[in-house]
Amino acid sequence: MIKNNNQTKSKEWIKVTCQGSVFLQSNLLLEKGFKHAFFTKKVGKNEPEQLLNLIGGDTSIHFLKQVHSNRVINASKTNTTKRIKADSIISDNHSQSLWVYTADCMPILIGDSKTGHAAAIHSGWKGLVQKIVKDTIRKFELCGSNRENIVVAIGPAISGSNYQVDEELVMKMYKSIGKMKYVSRKDILNYMISINCINLDKKEHKYLLDIREIAKKQFLLEGIAANQVSINSNCTFKEAHMFESWRREHSRSRQWSFIQSRTFK
Repeated sequence: MIKNNNQTKSKEWIKVTCQGSVFLQSNLLLEKGFKHAFFTKKVGKNEPEQLLNLIGGDTSIHFLKQVHSNRVINASKTNTTKRIKADSIISDNHSQSLWVYTADCMPILIGDSKTGHAAAIHSGWKGLVQKIVKDTIRKFELCGSNRENIVVAIGPAISGSNYQVDEELVMKMYKSIGKMKYVSRKDILNYMISINCINLDKKEHKYLLDIREIAKKQFLLEGIAANQVSINSNCTFKEAHMFESWRREHSRSRQWSFIQSRTFK
């Protein structure tokens, strides 16, 4: 239980101040009984053991050596002295806390409201191109999940108004969200604009990419309904007082996010 905190609520997200630390929570995950947090840079000691004390509960801690891959690992396999290289971690027991660290990439937390399974994904554009979303959802199915019971929260990341990319990356993003409907680059660019995944930048031949919108469309392609996905609107690049940002500072500082699996049914 979170004690001595102040909460700022919106329709889908809660901002919590607890013992001088600030983190965000998704109402969608909370309604399904999942303990979780998207931490900001406003924390004391920025390690999972200390951060977990703010939430409370008896749980094991699991995290990875993130390498921008599409590899999905069972949480129990992380109980080694050498950190496993992967970017998605899924529970295989109850009361496991699954951790990812980000600074412009997306922290994506997933829970199954029926089985209690949970997963945490770290993904930037490389993970999206490699279909880390698809591979994680398939892993849920192997654990006995039905897609209609899965809920997703996509946390703070660089926003579409601040993530400048070139045309080649836009082409890769287009290929990652479905069948090739268009042939010409012009048609592809117009299509990506029409579905709110990119905008034109002021600089010639540059575009502004919304990676969270791309991730959501990948979840939709996997049969996860729109009302099962919640997207946070905070921008790690713009909000320097709240978040670490690789693009802004080129620092190795990161913020953690986690979700805890529930008792399996």
